[in-house]
Amino acid sequence: MFSNQKSTWMGMALFFSAISIQAQTKLQLASFENNKGSWSEVGKVWADPLQSGHELLSEGKGSIILNTPTKKKPGVDIVSTEKFGDAEVTLVYMMAPGSNSGMYLQGQYEIQLLDSWTKTSVKAGDNGGIYERWDETKPDGQKGYQGYAPRLNASKAPGVWQTLNVKFKAPRFSASGEKIENARVMSATLNGVTIHEDVELFGPTRGAMAGGEVALGPIRIQGDHGAIAIQSLEVKPYQTPAPEFGEISYQVFPGSYRELPEVSTLKAFSTGKIASFDDFVAGLTETSLSKFEGKIAVKKAGNYTFRMMVPEGSGAIQIGTDGDVAQLREGMISAEKFLAEGEVPYVIWVSKPSDWTAQGFTLMASADGMWPQTYSTPAGADFWSTDPILVNASETPVLRSFIELPGRKKISHGISVSSTTGANYSYDLSSGQLLRVWRGGFLNATPMWDSRGNGVSQPIGIVTELSDGSPLLHNADYSAVSKEWQAKGYQILGDGAVRFLAKSKDGIEMKDQIKAKADGKGIDRMLELTGNSAAMLVRVAPGKTLTKVSDNMYLIEETGIFVVSADAPKAGAEGIYLPVTTSLTYSLLF
Repeated sequence: MFSNQKSTWMGMALFFSAISIQAQTKLQLASFENNKGSWSEVGKVWADPLQSGHELLSEGKGSIILNTPTKKKPGVDIVSTEKFGDAEVTLVYMMAPGSNSGMYLQGQYEIQLLDSWTKTSVKAGDNGGIYERWDETKPDGQKGYQGYAPRLNASKAPGVWQTLNVKFKAPRFSASGEKIENARVMSATLNGVTIHEDVELFGPTRGAMAGGEVALGPIRIQGDHGAIAIQSLEVKPYQTPAPEFGEISYQVFPGSYRELPEVSTLKAFSTGKIASFDDFVAGLTETSLSKFEGKIAVKKAGNYTFRMMVPEGSGAIQIGTDGDVAQLREGMISAEKFLAEGEVPYVIWVSKPSDWTAQGFTLMASADGMWPQTYSTPAGADFWSTDPILVNASETPVLRSFIELPGRKKISHGISVSSTTGANYSYDLSSGQLLRVWRGGFLNATPMWDSRGNGVSQPIGIVTELSDGSPLLHNADYSAVSKEWQAKGYQILGDGAVRFLAKSKDGIEMKDQIKAKADGKGIDRMLELTGNSAAMLVRVAPGKTLTKVSDNMYLIEETGIFVVSADAPKAGAEGIYLPVTTSLTYSLLF
């Protein structure tokens, strides 16, 4: 029971973090000032991740912003002409190998942009880190302070587009100009992985623009350290204040209700007024129906969405006077409405039809350009959360479990393998398919072991899915080769290396050895087919577009993975393929 409730509340929180859609500003090179010559706009950018130089290659004309500083044209920082306060900033960028840059929010707080590929331990100065503040009066080694490292290294390889999303709350100032509240990074994700949550910024970081902290400030991109490309930079201002619930009147009616009765038939057990929903006490230990009503103060006209959930109960919400007739519903209940500025009446019903249910309910609101707001949480909400159960890779480097993949049936014969270099992968023993690769941590086994458990483990870090359920082998025309493999076990060779054994019904024996590369940049795969004479293709990854980076290296544009092979990969209708008859060796860099 409680395990299901826990996942429901977690899902609701995630939902609200993603639904806000604000008007946005897309910054182009013309949106910045101080371009002294190292910045340009190009059509395409790429890099060899294994090269030693800090170089990004480009061609054509287009909208990609590229910084290529040289001795003759040293790089400079560019500063947006527009200034921003509270905002969501989304940067899609590419680092050159070994390169260094940074994005300053309001020109004051640097989010580091760095080639941190393959690092297993990251600091504030690594990719996605909030850079340190600086005090020159302190001794060497102590000058930097209050920097925040990302939770884990979610960096992609140089030469691959990366996405940094930051939700930033600007500092607050009094009428006299005194700072009364510090700036905060409410959340930051790198390539879809959360790396910061609710970080208070006590002051400008090292290298901030002159003038100090401000209510409105520009976006500044560091250009004097190394090459960087920007595919897009979008800023979505948060300028809509949250509606406020004034004094709340309530009535409590005893009884178990799964539908709303005629109001005239109800007799109140208690009535009262409260300042917030969390102050409410039903005063009954048995079943009850509660009614809350009052007015919402709307500070800015716009479309608002109110959502509520009642643990092990049902509810109804009416906003305004022209809404539908209230009906009790279970699960997530929503009311979406355009609200004019001013006071708007509301009625909320909460039914607790079982005498053991927790008191209270969740009520949240969202709107265009507004920070999601929570007005009420149920009693005991912390009980439904649990500390994550993480697999310690040093103790359990290989784990058998169920594996869930997007849009696919659950894999029942899955195995996941870790390495000390941080390059991890999952494999399907029943099909011989390499399922996914990822970099970061190893596994979150909370779904597998918490409460009743469902047998599923989840990768921790930046994940690339490789299998969509199609067979391992294909004909020259990319049609599937129908073979049923029977797993014959596997041999653990150590530190990310496992040899998988299988045999088909027509007598072909397969040895499939996958190992993490010693330098942490990816995996090597060595596939042997004994008893086979037909030329076939192996589907190595999804994707449609290949860019040749060097003699034996190709970038799959859709996945951001590099394929290294003596044989040139082919892009077919369903993915990227390599030829095999008796053996195939290739590497994936990610």
